[in-house]
Amino acid sequence: MTEYRIDDLARVSGTTTRNIRGYQERGLLPKPLRRGRVAIYTEKHVRNLLAINKLLSKGFTLGHIATFLTNPGARIGDALDLTEILDEPWATGKRPVLEREDLEARLGPLDDAALTGLIDAGVLAATEEPDRYEAADPHIVGNLARLVDKGMDLAVLIDVQKRFAAKLAEAAEILMTAAHDEVDRRRGPGWLPATDEDVAWAVGLLGAMRRAGTENAHAALDRALDTALDQELQAHKIAAGNRTGADAS
Repeated sequence: MTEYRIDDLARVSGTTTRNIRGYQERGLLPKPLRRGRVAIYTEKHVRNLLAINKLLSKGFTLGHIATFLTNPGARIGDALDLTEILDEPWATGKRPVLEREDLEARLGPLDDAALTGLIDAGVLAATEEPDRYEAADPHIVGNLARLVDKGMDLAVLIDVQKRFAAKLAEAAEILMTAAHDEVDRRRGPGWLPATDEDVAWAVGLLGAMRRAGTENAHAALDRALDTALDQELQAHKIAAGNRTGADAS
């Protein structure tokens, strides 16, 4: 493991010793090792400093960077104090329209079955123009493309996306039903807002439920993915052990 004193660390990372001490005070760097009165830094400190330099060059403040580095689960909107904007319905924003050749450049050759599958999975929607498709979200196609680049079969990914979206729709229905039940509990079944105050109250409740659902789903999915990954690794380890034992016999 490479070790650095503070002067060497500043030189390697392209910053100053004063900045390093300031970052330490803000909690942006882990505490150094100690050998007597000498502080010893490692490659982890170098990586953190390079990340800080890059984020500063992109216009982020030390406050934003503190959120990124000290809370790995934080969303960028929280770090930038954009909570009010993020409560708006982003899903209703303008959807990009992609040519078939653009899709094929990213996802590989697409026959009619693949295009139908992408539409059924909610990834694309047909337009009135031939070979032009509206993307449900600009990120989904990119995510699928990255997995295709990793060698995954597009048909498998389409099926996964379809089943995954169905599960999310179930979760959304649970949350919105809970909000609707709360309206019924407070105002009675079939209640309709009659004043601006009524509208503001109903929208506020539904918006709060939407935000809570988004954040809770994000956290729950992170935990579920970690658990699923551990289970798959254990299963693979057992299968590899069994195979090794069979080969040895």
